[in-house]
Formats: sequence, C-alpha cells, structure tokens
Amino acid sequence: MIQKARIIPLSPIDWGEGVTKDATLLELTTKEGMTGLGSTYAGPSELLAALNAYHQNPELLNKVQDTSITPNSAVDIALWDIQGKIAQKPISDLLGKRQHDRILAYATLELHITKAQKAGVFEQRIRALMDLGFKAIKLSIDTYGYRNASKTEREWDAFETGFLTQAREIVGPHFTLMLDVFGSGPDWPSDYNWALRTAKKLEELDFLWFEEPLAPTALEDFTKLTKATKIAVSGGEDFILLKDFERLATGKSLNIIQPDCTRMGGLTPLHAIKTLANQNNIDLIPHGWNTAVGLAADLQLMSTTAKDSLCMVEFMPTWHLTEPLINDPFALDHDGKIKVPVGPGLGVELNNDMIENHLGVFNCNDKVIEVYY
Repeated sequence: MIQKARIIPLSPIDWGEGVTKDATLLELTTKEGMTGLGSTYAGPSELLAALNAYHQNPELLNKVQDTSITPNSAVDIALWDIQGKIAQKPISDLLGKRQHDRILAYATLELHITKAQKAGVFEQRIRALMDLGFKAIKLSIDTYGYRNASKTEREWDAFETGFLTQAREIVGPHFTLMLDVFGSGPDWPSDYNWALRTAKKLEELDFLWFEEPLAPTALEDFTKLTKATKIAVSGGEDFILLKDFERLATGKSLNIIQPDCTRMGGLTPLHAIKTLANQNNIDLIPHGWNTAVGLAADLQLMSTTAKDSLCMVEFMPTWHLTEPLINDPFALDHDGKIKVPVGPGLGVELNNDMIENHLGVFNCNDKVIEVYY
C-alpha cells in the first residue's frame, strides 16, 4: 500500500530546434517505508492526475490505452522498483534471466546538415564523443533526406551518403554506427526508393541500423524495406499504445522496435512488447532520450536480452542522465559500456541533496509536490 508520493519536476528536456518536453520523476513510499522511483515524459500536474487515478483504482494502471498513458509510466516503473526491493532482487531477475552485466551505450550525434558541411565540424563532433569513451554513435543529421531542385537525384545521393562514408572513415572499421533520419517528422518528404538506396549504402559501410527511414504510416513500405535490405530497419519511438507496437511486431514492419518506457506506460508494457517482438523474430532496443531513472529501467530490461550485438542503450551525457542519481552509476568503461546496477529494484538512488537545494537539473519553475494517502 502506497502511503506517500513525491513528484519531482526536472528542467524541460531539449529536443532541438527550440522544442522542449516536460520530464518528471516520482518517488513512491509504502507504509513499511520502502521507496520506488519512476520517470515520465509528462509534467507534474499530469503525473498527479495519474497518481490519483491509480489510488482510486490500481487495476486500471496498465489498462489505459490512450494518450493519458504517458504519466502512468512513472507509476509503473516505481512499482517495479518497490517489487524488486521487496524481493531483494534487481528488476532484471523479475523480468527474466540476466544475460549481461554490462551494456553498450550509444550516443546520438545531432547536427544540422548545414553545420555538418563546415570544414572539420562533422569530424570534431564525432571525435568529441569518441574521446568521452563511446564505441557506438547514432548519426542524426537534421534535414538529411530533405531535397530541393539545387541538385539532381544522383548529386543528392552522393552528397548525403558522403557523410556516411566520412563517418566510417573517421571511426574506423570496428566502431558501431547507426543512422537516424527521423522519418516520423510531420513533413518527411523522402520515399521508399530513397530509403532503399540509402539502406544499400549503409549496408556497404557496415552500419548497424537505419532508423525511421519512412513515415510511420508507411507500414507496407517498411515491410518491403526490411525484406529488401540486410541492414536492420528500426523505429517506433513515437508510438505509445500497445496496439501500435503489436501491429509493428506481427506485421514484421521493423527489425528493431524502439519504444520509450517513460512515454508508453513503463516497464510492464515494455516487457510485453519485447516478448511479443521476440516471438516474431524482431528485436527491441529502447528509445532512451529520457532521464537517469528511465535509463536505469532500460538497463534492467536490456540485461535480459540474449543477443550481444543488439544489447544497447541510448545514453547522452546530459544533466538529465548524470545529475539525478548519486554515485555516478552510468560511467562508461573502457569498452564504452555501462554496468547494470546490481542492487534490488532499479539499483539506484536519488540525489536528495540536489533536490532539496534546487540545484542543476532540479532548478526549475515547478516545485516538488508531496501527496499523502
């Protein structure tokens, strides 16, 4: 029985191009004094409403299948954390069998295509991430795939794929590279033929996956692309409902599904999606542009993944991932991997000193909300 809840707002997360999104942490405390941490891509008021709904009827928590599911993510993750502490086991042991003690972290390099053209900038940004210890980078070049009449199709192909060739030359043959073109953008212009040509170049350069190469509604083209290319096709970060992920999995539209556990209901639906995907020979690598608590949940789930080559988490060294917890649990080792926390539950602890003093990522306009039941 939950006796107390603490809703902890964070500074909004910068998604680039002037877009920010709310992120909020949650700490639940039971009558016995056991605590659990959760995280959501929602504001404090939305999370408070979700908490009140859960208090009135706990059975509805994982039955919501509309846009109100997002704040439920924090509640679900926190309950898993409590469950693990009660059992004195890490969440990975509750989700299955832990296969990995360390997980490869990949960084996402966001760069506008006009900046990438400037002499040395592209290489500098890649090498800066390599210097931090990363052994895997996902390129996300803004407006990549957006074409105009200034070049022919052949010239555009050479221009765009030139970045891919340059990246491979910079990092060498044994470094993991991926490409994300954000085809879920509202005005995505490129079609199946473009995606296929780009995929063939990615195959040639030994990239690991091609993310969101088509609009989310182009499921038939996604299915065609996965059959026509050897490179893994990934996507799904913008979906939040279980039925949408079920359609992606059963339709074999993707090779890798990428749900975000802080947006689509927490670890319970994430685990269900992973099970369903694996039954259809599809892999799951979570979209991880969230918070330290969300990353801790991703690590617990991914440690149960059998495949070594696709056991990865997204990690950006921003304050949303480095400041909320004590003891720096996500330091990269010499292989560019993060150790999976071994303590019960999520295995991590909040940095309460920073919360109480409104420092860093906790220095925002919204105040901490405490609720007693």
